[in-house]
Amino acid sequence: MWKKIKQILGTQPTTQEKEAEELEFITFTKKDPIDVQFTKNYIAGGGMFFYSENEQEVLKNLKDIFVNQNAEEVICFDEYLQSLLNRLSIKHCKSFNKNADFIFIKCEYLVAFDGSIMLSSHKTKGMNQEELPSNIVIHASPNQFVANVSEALTKLKTAKKDNIPSNITSIRGKSMHDFQVTNNHKNIYLILAETVK
Repeated sequence: MWKKIKQILGTQPTTQEKEAEELEFITFTKKDPIDVQFTKNYIAGGGMFFYSENEQEVLKNLKDIFVNQNAEEVICFDEYLQSLLNRLSIKHCKSFNKNADFIFIKCEYLVAFDGSIMLSSHKTKGMNQEELPSNIVIHASPNQFVANVSEALTKLKTAKKDNIPSNITSIRGKSMHDFQVTNNHKNIYLILAETVK
């Protein structure tokens, strides 16, 4: 399954992966697995995808994003994500800052149907989508894939039945919008980490 994502991203599979994929192709159904559906739709919508097998790859991908995009200040609320930024010596703040050019957050779910990423006020600390910086880096894991928004909302209500977020929204890559300039026009970088804390 991850071999197909690597193909979509343009990385070359190893000989072992090629052999495994040939075997996998025999039993592969016409409908893509949920992770492949999401990846195709997300990339088609203009999102940038970084698959990371371990924490070292997460750090490398973060460094590439922040250095290549000349990030000056990053908003980050999550302690684990802050520890990653600290290890890379990337300047960040723990509260809303209108001058920040990036935000680094976790998400609720990755929606395969349209390649969108579900956020809630729990992850954004109450910031509305319009208030988020123009560059959003999302840290997620494979267990966050869902087929559609309905499944995501059902899971969210079940998981947080005593503390349902006050604001739930979805973000998509900038190519998903028909207008040249909108408040929701964001650069989205998704780091999908195989191992997540």
